[in-house]
Amino acid sequence: MLLDTDFLIAAGGDRGLARRNAARAFLAAHRATPFFVSRVSWAEFAEGREHKTEVERDLALYAVLEVDEMVAWSASRLARALKGGGLHIADNDLWIAATALNFGLPLVTNNKKHFARVPGLDLRVY
Repeated sequence: MLLDTDFLIAAGGDRGLARRNAARAFLAAHRATPFFVSRVSWAEFAEGREHKTEVERDLALYAVLEVDEMVAWSASRLARALKGGGLHIADNDLWIAATALNFGLPLVTNNKKHFARVPGLDLRVY
């Protein structure tokens, strides 16, 4: 599963106790599941940290999926479709959604407002 930035921030305790507990309970309930983060979520998460070592420590359990040509192509197709339908989402969310679609992964998020607009995206709300 691909973890969205809001999940990473919640799991780190930066969004309050209830959100932290919900995120950690989700992880515990899916112990056998491999979890990933996109490089875009990595960067968004890093914005809230002072040092790179903190980011590396906090995200050490998750493999990072890079933005490559196929992810970029998927993002361009999504942007084109969503904008054409008047359903544009934030650029970083577009890249995260494209990563999930490209790698065939469900996206774990509480941001249904944006991600529910993406056709074919498998959302898992925690």
